[in-house]
Amino acid sequence: MGYDYDSQAFFAAVKNDVAKRPHHTVSTSSAMRILQKMLFGLLPSFVQRRVRPLATKQQRLHPTSYLDGLRGVASFIVFMGHYTEENIGWFAEPYGLYEDGAPSSPLQLPGIRVLYCARPMVHIFFIISGYVLAYKPLKQIHTQQFSALAGTLSSSVFRRALRLFLPSIAVSFIMALTLHFGLSDDRYGGQFFQLSSQMRDWLSMCWDLLSNAWDINVLESPQLRYNPALWTIPIEFAQSLLLFTVLLGLSHCVSQVRLILLTGIMAFCFYGGHLYSVEFLGGMLIAEMTLLRDATLFTPISSPTILPKYVIEEKLERAECDPTMEESIEEKLSQAFWIANLLCGIFIGSWPNNHPEEVWGIALLNAHTPQPYEGQRVWFCLGAFQIVIACTQLKFLQRLFTTPVALYLGTISYALYLTHNLCLTILEPRIGPAINMHISRATFWGRHLNWAAGLAVYLPIIICVADLFWRMVDAPTVRFARWLEGKCVADKMS
Repeated sequence: MGYDYDSQAFFAAVKNDVAKRPHHTVSTSSAMRILQKMLFGLLPSFVQRRVRPLATKQQRLHPTSYLDGLRGVASFIVFMGHYTEENIGWFAEPYGLYEDGAPSSPLQLPGIRVLYCARPMVHIFFIISGYVLAYKPLKQIHTQQFSALAGTLSSSVFRRALRLFLPSIAVSFIMALTLHFGLSDDRYGGQFFQLSSQMRDWLSMCWDLLSNAWDINVLESPQLRYNPALWTIPIEFAQSLLLFTVLLGLSHCVSQVRLILLTGIMAFCFYGGHLYSVEFLGGMLIAEMTLLRDATLFTPISSPTILPKYVIEEKLERAECDPTMEESIEEKLSQAFWIANLLCGIFIGSWPNNHPEEVWGIALLNAHTPQPYEGQRVWFCLGAFQIVIACTQLKFLQRLFTTPVALYLGTISYALYLTHNLCLTILEPRIGPAINMHISRATFWGRHLNWAAGLAVYLPIIICVADLFWRMVDAPTVRFARWLEGKCVADKMS
């Protein structure tokens, strides 16, 4: 179908009509530009960079970029875990057990299954958050910029709630609407109401979300019925405030005293059952140790409290200028030690959701879980620490997590974490039955093909939605918080 038979006459007529009404030309041209911008804006950011390289900013690396990459990979694994558990439940079982008529998959082997184990990734999130939030204040403490430190902590406290809760509220609002209009299912406990009642129910959930910020050890909130992944957001907020308080309280201590007091606070939190506090404060401890290591590796300093601003940059420059420097035996042993820690952390991260008492190694850890904890949670904390610390020590891991894919996932990590459940509740009820109809899950290969087919369909859509949410909600939220702070805070005294 088309205008081929009379295309020249048609376009000539249009041209003559436009010439007679030039104001229509302006209107049509503006409308086309707006439409082009809208369509271009819907493209994922990585596609936009290829279409218009000069129209987008290139991402710059900073000292903690590899942790951004690790956070992005962890967020992707959370999606993989939720997708796998909801569609191929057999893969969540221990290898060789509860196979239900088909042999276990190699994906279920310890070490490999961590690629879709969502639960330990949350503990990695918390440790990274503690590290990243404490990194800049600790640098200011080491350089004795206490006035700047006060400004940094004030800004962080002011903006933290907006940064965490506004995107969460936005995604829950979207999920409430999709449930109301029948676009998504009710797997998370949400119910269909008339629109006004649906909005009241959503507002009630938002109130529960904000109220849970006072319960710093909440494990899972049944009130977050639209998106259960939001249970981590109140914890992030409460623990962030605790971290800022500890940073301020210990800011004038010399480094050795600060490390001793911080370790004591962590021990107190651990034996009191406040595991998430241990993880946030542990992130601060790792950041402190990293700064001290970087400061003393090449440049001796007279005081453990003072860290010259140029030290980290100088260290990096010298390391780049002499990449062929041979490693000593001590360095090789150190690398082997941290690789062993990494492998141990990955093994713990492979902890199955069910029947841990039937898995070699995991059963031993499970039987010796320290009080007052039960089950896997405390071991996930230990494994997460091993993985994060190994990343601060092993250069090949830092290179791995600063690849373009890892950094991109790090950029959209929060958006991906918030929106993947939204996408799954819409896509799976419509596409899942068709996949199951054509690819049976009753056989070994059928389960693998079914799992891969679902990923091939869902993953591109979820990445595009997360990218759009990042650009339309997440990033503007950061800018809005910064703008609001600028409007609210007093001008600096001259």
